[in-house]
Amino acid sequence: MTITVSISDFRQNISDYLAKARAGDTIVLKDEKKNEEVAELIGKKKWDAVAFRKALHEAAGVFTAKNHPEWRTKRDVIRWVEKSRKAADRTFNVSR
Repeated sequence: MTITVSISDFRQNISDYLAKARAGDTIVLKDEKKNEEVAELIGKKKWDAVAFRKALHEAAGVFTAKNHPEWRTKRDVIRWVEKSRKAADRTFNVSR
């Protein structure tokens, strides 16, 4: 959850907002006089080995040669990447 708070309110309740950041919330500090956001406080995420292992097991086997024949060999992958990059190379004419 993102919480937007004035700088003065943040100063008065800094320990509460730090606890919220530790819990995973994002705290946005806003200068009310200028009506602009000046900072964002994001709590440091902790490494969760159990969640990582679970995600790895869920993703295992998703990309196989059977469901992605364009990735069968290293050369096939290179061709696929080159083709994708060429398709992404676009130019845009901007009229002024």
